[in-house]
Amino acid sequence: MIGARVGNWFVEAELARGALGVVYRACRYDDPQQAAAVKLFTAVRDRAAVERFSAELLPLQRLDHVNIVKTYECGIHGGLAFIATELISGTDCAQRLASGPLPWQDVLSIAVQAARALKHAHNRQVLHRDLKPAHLMLTPDGTLKILAFGLAKVFPSPPSHTPAIGTGAYLPPETASGKPFTRRSDLYSLGGVLYTLLTGRPPFVAHSLVELMHKQCYTLPERPALLVADLPPELDELICHLLEKNPARRPASAAALIEDLERLRGKLERHGAKLVWPAKITPDTAEVAALPATLGGLGTDETRSPEPRPLLKRPGVVIPLFLVSVAALLVPLLWPKPSAAELFTAAQPLLESQNPDDWQTAFEKYLDPLAQKYPDAYKTEIATARLKLQDRRDLQRALAEGAAAAPQSEAERGYRVGLRLAQAGEFDAAQRWWGAVVHAFAAVPAEQRWVDLAQAGLASLNRSPLRPRPTPPDQATLHQALQHAKQLAAAGQHAEAHAILTALELLTEHKPEWRKIIDETRQK
Repeated sequence: MIGARVGNWFVEAELARGALGVVYRACRYDDPQQAAAVKLFTAVRDRAAVERFSAELLPLQRLDHVNIVKTYECGIHGGLAFIATELISGTDCAQRLASGPLPWQDVLSIAVQAARALKHAHNRQVLHRDLKPAHLMLTPDGTLKILAFGLAKVFPSPPSHTPAIGTGAYLPPETASGKPFTRRSDLYSLGGVLYTLLTGRPPFVAHSLVELMHKQCYTLPERPALLVADLPPELDELICHLLEKNPARRPASAAALIEDLERLRGKLERHGAKLVWPAKITPDTAEVAALPATLGGLGTDETRSPEPRPLLKRPGVVIPLFLVSVAALLVPLLWPKPSAAELFTAAQPLLESQNPDDWQTAFEKYLDPLAQKYPDAYKTEIATARLKLQDRRDLQRALAEGAAAAPQSEAERGYRVGLRLAQAGEFDAAQRWWGAVVHAFAAVPAEQRWVDLAQAGLASLNRSPLRPRPTPPDQATLHQALQHAKQLAAAGQHAEAHAILTALELLTEHKPEWRKIIDETRQK
C-alpha cells in the first residue's frame, strides 16, 4: 500500500494495525503539506456494510470541534472501506492506564472536554456509540481528541471479553434489552470511562459476556470514592449519576452535564482546590479575534456615516441596569432570613399531607434550605422525613414499572422473583428460584436468555463476596406480630387474629422454621 493512492490521499507509511484494519500516514495529492491518518478496513468483508459506509459516515464531516478528530473523507478503495482523518500525536487513555489510574484533576479535565465534544456531536445528530479509553487520545498539551465517532453503527463488532478495556464493559444497560442507543447512552459510556480512569478498572469485571450483561443491568458498581482515597465526593456523585441504570435518571444531555461540571468546579474551588480548567475553543475564535482590526480599517474612511452608539453604551440604559443589579445583590443580604424553627414549622403541614408531591415541595422550599443554613438543627426530623419520601418514591416507581411491564413467561417471572429475593438478601430463596428456572427451561431455546441470566446469578451467589448470609438471630418483630395475634384471639377477635397469622404465613413462606410456629399458634 505504500505509495498507493487511496481516495484523495497518497499513502506514505504504516502507523498501526487493529482488529478492523490498518492505519497509514498519508498526504493530500493536491496539497502535500496536509497530512492525514487513513484507515483501511481490511477485516470488513460484508459487502452491504462497505456499500453503505460513505452514506452512514457523511455526517461525521460536519463535526468541527477542537476535541473531536476531524474527518476529511470516507469512501471505498479496492472494495474496502476507508476513512481519512486528522493526524494527531499523543497517547490514548488505554495506554495511559498501563501506568496506573490518573489523578482526579486530570480525569475532571478529560470529562469537561469530552462533554463539550459530545454536545457538539449530539447537536448534529451524531452519536459515538463506542466510547472507551482506547478512543480517547491526549495530545502532549493535554487536549483531548475523541476518535472513532459513529464507526460502531456501521461496523458493529462483538464486545471484547477483556474486562479491562473491552467495549462490552462500557455498553449501557439498555443495549442488553435491545433498546435504541440514545444521547444518554453515550453519557453512560462516558461515566464508565471516567470510572476506569480514576480507579484503574471498569465499573464491572466479569468472566463471561452473560455475567457482564447481568451486572450491567442489575448490579450497582462500587463507588469510586471507596477506591480512590482523595476523590472529592462531588466528582464521585457525578460519575455515579452518569452510571444510572435508568436512562431517565442520567443527565438529560451533554449540555446538562457541562452545567453539572461547572457547578462542581465552583464547589471545588470554594473548598480550596486548584484546578486547571480547559479553555473553551470554538472554530470561529480566530474570526472573532480579527473582528476589531477589520472594524478599525473601516474607520479610516472619512465619508463613512457615523455609527449609532451601541445600546449597552447609552447612559439611559446602563444606569438603570446598574441600579437594578445593585438592588438584586443587596436585597438578599439585607432581607431578614427565616429562623430554623420558622422553616421547619412551614414544612410540617406539607409533611403531614397524604400527597407525596407535597413532601417534595416541603424539601425544596423549606427542609433543604434549613439543612444548608442550620446544619445542626432538626437533623433527626429531616432524616426521618427524607427516608419517608425515598420509600414512597421507591414504591411509586416500582408500581409504575410493574404496570408498564409486558406479560412475562414463567421463565422470566421465575428469574425476576429470584432477583428480587437476592436484592432483599434472601440468597437461599433466590438460589432455589434460579435453580428451578435452569432445570425447567434449559432445553427450551425460546427461554435461553432467562436461563443464562439465572445461571449467571447462581454463579455470582457461589462466589465468596455474595455467599448467602445467615438468618439474623433477632426475630423480635416477628415475635411481636405473633404476640399481637395471640392477644386478639384472647380478646375474642378471632377474625383479626386469623388475618395476622395468614399474613405471617405469606411473608415467612421461605422460612420453614416459622411455618411450624405459626401452625402451633393457630391450633391454640
